[in-house]
Amino acid sequence: MSENYEIIPAGEPISKSGIENLLDGIRPVWKGKNLIQRVNRLLPIDPSSACQRLFNAAVHDLKEKILIVGVDIANETAINYKLPSIKREEDILEYNVSKTIDLAYRMGILKRPEWRRIHRCYEIRRDLEHEDDEYEAVLEDCFYIFKTSIDVVLSKDPIELLKVTDARELVESDTNISVSEEFLTDYTRAPKGRKKEITELLISFASDDKKPDIVRENSIELLRHIQAMTDKTVTIEIASILENKLDRSGIDIKTAKISHACGALGYFKKVRLKDFFGILKKELSDTGSSWSEQKKVCAKIEDIGGIAYCPKEHYEDILSELTRIYLGERSFGQWSAHRPVFFSNGAAPIITRIVKNEGMKANEGLEKLRKKRQIAQKITDKHLLRRFENLLDYSNEVREE
Repeated sequence: MSENYEIIPAGEPISKSGIENLLDGIRPVWKGKNLIQRVNRLLPIDPSSACQRLFNAAVHDLKEKILIVGVDIANETAINYKLPSIKREEDILEYNVSKTIDLAYRMGILKRPEWRRIHRCYEIRRDLEHEDDEYEAVLEDCFYIFKTSIDVVLSKDPIELLKVTDARELVESDTNISVSEEFLTDYTRAPKGRKKEITELLISFASDDKKPDIVRENSIELLRHIQAMTDKTVTIEIASILENKLDRSGIDIKTAKISHACGALGYFKKVRLKDFFGILKKELSDTGSSWSEQKKVCAKIEDIGGIAYCPKEHYEDILSELTRIYLGERSFGQWSAHRPVFFSNGAAPIITRIVKNEGMKANEGLEKLRKKRQIAQKITDKHLLRRFENLLDYSNEVREE
């Protein structure tokens, strides 16, 4: 609360409240308008009318902000949320107050708490419109409308809607990208339609073998950054698009990597995931004792989110293969004194990260594997047992955080 005013008991003159100081928070583009000047003149003599006109200014400002975002986005949002359609600018100007507030919220101009506050102002304003001897504007009404209308709407600049070209320019770089907080904030505020357009662009870039490696890598990196901020309905739509592009050979590693980056892999059909992870299980088994192959396959699995999307039919077997690779083999001869266990230095840290990410699910699986012959035989050796216990510890780390 500003130090320039103090709320005083109801019934005291508005002029003594200092509420007019709230008008200082209005951004310059609105301060000079006749409507705000009139509010200032009315406040001491007719606070009810002053409240109504200030709220009207806030609604008009919302409509201007909607127009800045664009009629096309406004109409798409209106259709998605069953609001009256918008074909031209005049339709927005003619929108009723309640639906204007709803549209502004759905377009990301208002946050949900702000949307609720503005709707509450609208209810107060309607009461003031029918003011009679039984209801008169009190200081609390004026303060709420003034404070909310200014803080939530009139003090804030219009949002600049993130463009698809903004994402394109970011990833089409000759260096690894650094995603700014400003970009992520703008993406969060973007309507679902724009988020879908940007996600589809990044997927097309990441999938295009003709694009430079750096552009494809940047596209996947940006997909990872925006994944949590993308509406679930958009992600599900993207999953359907990606899956429809697959032929009967099923999921390939490139599609899986891109789908994981944008959060869509978990929405693929279970039968496709089952076939895909069945292939990965065989690849792990086929690595044998080749350290380079072990690292290669483990890196591939990490790129698709580890075993988070692995169907239960393959989960234990894949975890068993990863454990086998992590444990390695007991060394003998001249090397045994310096390195009692031979294992892939490349694959081991990757497996560690996969197990950490799985947390308790991997922990429970590892405890079951302790009794399985493939692992049970290995951990009779104290050095291999120590590595197994280390892997168990990694699976506990997420739970303890």
